[in-house]
Amino acid sequence: MSDATTTAETVSALKERAGVVNALLDGAQTVLVRHPTLDPGTIDERFALYPAYSHQDPARYQSRYEQYYHRSSAKPDDGVPIRAVADVREEYAVSSAALDALARHYVYTPDGLRDKYDPDEDGELRVLLLRVRELESPHLIEERGSYRGCRAWIDLEADADVDPEAATPVLDDATFAERRAAVRDALE
Repeated sequence: MSDATTTAETVSALKERAGVVNALLDGAQTVLVRHPTLDPGTIDERFALYPAYSHQDPARYQSRYEQYYHRSSAKPDDGVPIRAVADVREEYAVSSAALDALARHYVYTPDGLRDKYDPDEDGELRVLLLRVRELESPHLIEERGSYRGCRAWIDLEADADVDPEAATPVLDDATFAERRAAVRDALE
């Protein structure tokens, strides 16, 4: 991200609900819907996905994806699992009404996303098409005080030992291209 850089000492990480992170890892979800104020600037580098376990709400999930909530409803006692990295391949500004057309691309209901981000009636949301990669060596990391709190971006310390380059795409190229085209079609 242009406002959050990766250095030799840190790796940028996006905090997202643990159920959503698991859906991204499984390839069930390829987009993130975000409020524009959460991600200022351009996200132009690979980042880790940091699962957040607070503020998860099972009512926000589509019924066919409820298992993602249930699999991720409690933080593991032995640390936070860092299992994936991602990069933004495309970005769209959409109205709240466009969420209905995108519903098959994420695990929340459109109303669940509206409730989560509370966009103004005419306000736009940000849709990020992500290419997610599973780390070759996932890590359980200690949840530091600097990682806590309600904010979208954190810098993982070097001892988290996350190598954003040592990862394999969760979707093959052909499947990802199909999903990309489907997202574009949904937004036209």
